Amino acid sequence: MRKKTSKEILVETLLEISKKKSIDKITVKEIVRESGIAMQTFYNHFLDKADLITYVHKSKFDEIISKIGKDGYTLYDATLENIEFYFEHKDFMANALINTEGQDSYARASASNLFIKLKEYVLQQNNINELSNKEEFFLKIYCISSVYAYAHWALGSNEISKEDFADYIFELMPEAIRKYFDYKSRHTTS
Repeated sequence: MRKKTSKEILVETLLEISKKKSIDKITVKEIVRESGIAMQTFYNHFLDKADLITYVHKSKFDEIISKIGKDGYTLYDATLENIEFYFEHKDFMANALINTEGQDSYARASASNLFIKLKEYVLQQNNINELSNKEEFFLKIYCISSVYAYAHWALGSNEISKEDFADYIFELMPEAIRKYFDYKSRHTTS
């Protein structure tokens, strides 16, 4: 059995503490104490608590996005996997979305990461150097609205099935950028 890395231990510790406490009330000192990891080790991995909070989802999301276009894995598959992550960690996600703000806003960091990853994907998959100003604008707006849609779903509006929610997220995508994504080629379109 593989030994957990200090990064994994810090993530698990944050997830555990966040079950009992608002994220804005958790300190790096507390995370370090509960994890048994040295303060310097924490700072070798993360800039601050906000960086750790963002990393929890970013690491999984980056893995999900990297699969798009490989072995028939589509944006629909990626959306379903991301929804599953939100569902599996919905208490943490809700805590992060509600209790972070300003430059440490989890929603802001998630939208920014989503934009970077989707833009990289579009440029690479379509062998282009840049998006038009209009396409870039619409991609940014889509990323921001998607994060808030996920938040809304994770915070209690999840009476919508995961599959329907994935379709709704895609329907949010403006036509100007939709052309760049193979959404459901392996799935029956609703």
